[in-house]
Amino acid sequence: MAKIRSTRREFDWRTYTKPVRLLTAAQESAFVDGLLSPLLEWASGRDSVRFEIRARQAAIYDRGTMLLRIRGAEAPFVGEIDANVRLPRHQRTGAERLELWPLSSPDEVSVAVKELDSLKAVNDEQTGDLPERAWLHAFASANDGGTDAEPAYTVAETEYQYGRRRFDFVAMRRAEGVSGPGGFTTPRLVFGQFKSHGRPLSGSSGLEAHAADFADFATALGGAHLTAARLELDELVRQKLRLGLLSRDIPFRHFTDDRPEYLVVFSDYDLATPALDAPLAEMHDKLVARHFQPELLRMARIDSGTAAPSPHPAVIEAGDVFGYREFKRIRKQLRAQSATE
Repeated sequence: MAKIRSTRREFDWRTYTKPVRLLTAAQESAFVDGLLSPLLEWASGRDSVRFEIRARQAAIYDRGTMLLRIRGAEAPFVGEIDANVRLPRHQRTGAERLELWPLSSPDEVSVAVKELDSLKAVNDEQTGDLPERAWLHAFASANDGGTDAEPAYTVAETEYQYGRRRFDFVAMRRAEGVSGPGGFTTPRLVFGQFKSHGRPLSGSSGLEAHAADFADFATALGGAHLTAARLELDELVRQKLRLGLLSRDIPFRHFTDDRPEYLVVFSDYDLATPALDAPLAEMHDKLVARHFQPELLRMARIDSGTAAPSPHPAVIEAGDVFGYREFKRIRKQLRAQSATE
C-alpha cells in the first residue's frame, strides 16, 4: 500500500517546535568584524544581492538565485555552492549539486569572495524568466528602512516559515502618528503575501490558501505560537540591525502585543481585472470565518517601474495601503475609468 504523503496541516500544534531563525553568537561575531566579514561586505555592497539569515546559517542571493550558503554554528565554517548556478537558467534543476568551500582562514574566505564575483557575473548574463524570489527580494530591499521617504512599513524578513506555513515576508508597521525612524520603535507585526504579476491568485498558492495558513497559525493554541514567533522575530530584527541588514537608524525595541496585520502587496498588477474579484472575496471571507479582524486585512499596490526586478521599486507609503472595502471601491473606479478610455 502506498504511503500517504502528509500535508502541512497534518501535524499537532501542541507538540510543534522549530529552530529559531537566528545566527549563533559565533556566526554573528564572525560576520560583523571577524573572519566572515568580507562575505557580508560583499553582499551589502551590491544592489541586486541579499544576505539572508536562516537557522544557524546564512545565504547570499543574487536576483533571487542563491550563490552561497554559509554553515557551521562555530568555526570552522563552511560554504556551499550549488553547481547548478553555473548553468544557463533553463538547464538548472531542482536537485542541488553542492560544492563545499572551506571558510576557515582569511585566504579561504578571500577565494570564496572571488568565486562570488564569478558566480554573479554568470548570473547577470542569464536570460529568461527570473525566479519569483527575485521580485520578492527587490521589494524587500526597497522597503528595508534605508530611504528618505516616510514608509508605512519596513520589511524585516522574507520567506518566514512557521508550522509548515510560509509567509512571503514579515514587516514592521509604523506606529500611528509617529514620524521618522521613531515610528518603528515598537511597531505592529505584519505578515504578508507578495504577488508579482503572473503569480497564481487561486489554488494552493493563491490568496485564500495563504490567508487560511495565516489564520491557522495566528489562532493556534489561543495565540501561543504567534507569541513564540513574535519573540523570535524580535530577536531576528535586532540581529539584522546589528549586522546592518536593516537601516541602523531604526530604534527598534520590540513588536507590540497587538494582533498582527495581514498585508497583501500586488506588484505590477492591473487592479481593475475581474480575475481578482473572486480570489479577493474568498480571502476576505476565509479570514472573517476564522475570526480575524477584517480591519487588519490590508492591501497595497506597487510598481517596479521596469520589466525586470529593480533594485529600487516603489516604497510603500501610507497612501498606498487600503482596507478591504476601500480597495474594492478603488478597483471599481479603475474599472469604470478603463471602460471610458
